[in-house]
Amino acid sequence: MTTDNRAAMWPLPPIALQILHYLDDADDALAFLSAAPYDSLDDALDALRTLLAFDSEFSLWPTADIASLEAAYNVSPSVVAKALPLLKKIDLGFCKHHWSICHATELPPTTAVIASVDLDVISVPTVLGKWLPNLVDLKVTNLSSLDFAAIVQDSLSVCRGLITLTMNQEEMLNQGTFDAALIAIAAYCPQVERISVGSSSVSLMSDCETLLAWLALPTARHLELECTKFAWELGKELATVMLTSSTLETLELTGVSSLMRAILSPSSPPLPPQLRHLAIWELYSMENEYDDTLCPFDQSDAAALAAKIATSHLESLELGSQYPSDVAAVIPVLQQLPTLTKLSLHGVVLSAFAPLRQLLHLEINEATFTDEAIKCLAVLLGSSPKLVHLDLGWDSLYQNFPPDHQVEMILSALPHWLSHRGTTCNVSLPIMTEASAAALIAALAKTRNSHRVTCLIATSGLSLHYKKQLVAALASTSRMALCILGADRFEFVALEAYGRQHQLTIAYRKESTTAAKECWFHSPRR
Repeated sequence: MTTDNRAAMWPLPPIALQILHYLDDADDALAFLSAAPYDSLDDALDALRTLLAFDSEFSLWPTADIASLEAAYNVSPSVVAKALPLLKKIDLGFCKHHWSICHATELPPTTAVIASVDLDVISVPTVLGKWLPNLVDLKVTNLSSLDFAAIVQDSLSVCRGLITLTMNQEEMLNQGTFDAALIAIAAYCPQVERISVGSSSVSLMSDCETLLAWLALPTARHLELECTKFAWELGKELATVMLTSSTLETLELTGVSSLMRAILSPSSPPLPPQLRHLAIWELYSMENEYDDTLCPFDQSDAAALAAKIATSHLESLELGSQYPSDVAAVIPVLQQLPTLTKLSLHGVVLSAFAPLRQLLHLEINEATFTDEAIKCLAVLLGSSPKLVHLDLGWDSLYQNFPPDHQVEMILSALPHWLSHRGTTCNVSLPIMTEASAAALIAALAKTRNSHRVTCLIATSGLSLHYKKQLVAALASTSRMALCILGADRFEFVALEAYGRQHQLTIAYRKESTTAAKECWFHSPRR
């Protein structure tokens, strides 16, 4: 008789799983699992370790992308099936067809599913299959008028974990559809906390009783309205209810200037103490002529906004102006908000910038800067202890690009910033000239990052030669990913071949089925 002298399996303690889910980088998660003692991983953890090691181009952690998960499932169904219980969140993206894995497997209650569904071509149950009960965040879109109420009643009543529901259509939203949707949500999905309603055409509402009723629910946490216009008196009533709500934490207004001004009015109540996220976006269309277009966001609105947020507890503020707007009154007030971690500004004029050291996430798109504002921003990059996301992206249709010397001031501050971050960082920058390209190449050469860095670069007007130089510069970096926007398909072929010559890993991906394909170049594996 032989004796088995192998050590008994010693499973990892529960805290190890908590640490694993705290990690926000797939490489870190794989390294953590690979470092676990021999025979300490159960079947699920061992399968997850195998899954994360499949291919560095797969996007599987901390949120699993459905395309990557489906590809892995086609390679090894058993490994993916065993690892599924450890995936906290799965993103199905924008769906126009179903995924076989959703119909072949079931998920534990702990796994959350996010999906966007184009109802012109497919239904919600067809997309989700057996994963429908795990749905927590759903966006439904359609070109024509939608019967939102029927979708809620017929498809979503089984989704007890559904928290976020976005309903958007191209055509104007009528009062009856608006009211029926809110009534159905209250009846069949009362647990929904976040509602977004809108259309691509301005929708005029003559009544707001159903919206007021939803706002009165104890679960009402997040409200987003897009191109949903209420008459002035209704707007004032809505504003008062929103600002006196004891539950509303997020308010996003897009293309509803009358309601925005009712909220910012000095005569309206202050922002509620629990409100954490405020977003105001102007959205004007030549096809939609209505009174709000006559009153773009101006200095008086900026002053009213500054006064309104001065005593708030906001964690994020987003402000998008259709026309260049001076927000000088707002910037100094932001220093008084220690809770503010995300700031997004679009189409503004900046004469200075405050040392907002509390920020984690900063977006300033299509803005006009003075040199002083750029200097202040560069100083922030050199001194910020927390910032991990910087987006200074530029729409190629917007011709007022920042001058080279301003771009170079920002690029000169990048190495110090990226080399001192202990977590994944994301950068989006306009590199439109040879001088800016040379400055970015120099910045990459000086960066000594310890964690992953992703760089999204807009290169409209840049020659293929300098685009190649940007790709080549990645060969001397570590744990970096670079995406070049603005190259045509012939240039992409040349850039891909050039990248492979420099031992770069190349991946193509799309944010959605309707988005343009992006080519990502990854640092050589070392």
